[in-house]
Amino acid sequence: MKILGYVVAFLLLFSPVQAKHNSEHALSAEDWEEVMSKVALLEGSGLMPMLLPVIMGNRDALQLTDEQVSSFRSWRKKNYTNMVNTMNKIIELKVQFRVESLSPNVSSDSLIAFQSEIQELQRQLLKIKLTCREQVMATFTDEQWDNFAFIVSDNPKLASLMPQAQAIHNGSYPQVTEH
Repeated sequence: MKILGYVVAFLLLFSPVQAKHNSEHALSAEDWEEVMSKVALLEGSGLMPMLLPVIMGNRDALQLTDEQVSSFRSWRKKNYTNMVNTMNKIIELKVQFRVESLSPNVSSDSLIAFQSEIQELQRQLLKIKLTCREQVMATFTDEQWDNFAFIVSDNPKLASLMPQAQAIHNGSYPQVTEH
């Protein structure tokens, strides 16, 4: 009964990208699907891999070269599985963290160490995503950026990003310096 209470509390508190249910936790497939439908927040840490299907789906309009298409396909082949596996591991650890944080038997030090593990995986995930960003940034021409802006403006989920992206691309947006 106590575990059921934790699961219910977890489901009420947790907000997480659609992922395959293949782990050894107590959630049913339906509960896991509900949790995963809310994990879209993870994608906020690096949009470029999520834009790669948009780029590839519009390769004719973007006038991608064969080399660009090949390099994007190679990136996906090399990184996609690792990226998804890392995302799934982060999601599972976040689920476990939330459940354990409700347990009176878990110390604050243990939760801090647990959070450090999650943050390290998030850092690894960001590094993977940044390799995709670097690939696109290094290969797109100015004309392709202009065409991409037009394509993305037609996508309701992505259209709000374009004013910021265009401003940065044109150099009129404040640049963030490296730390």
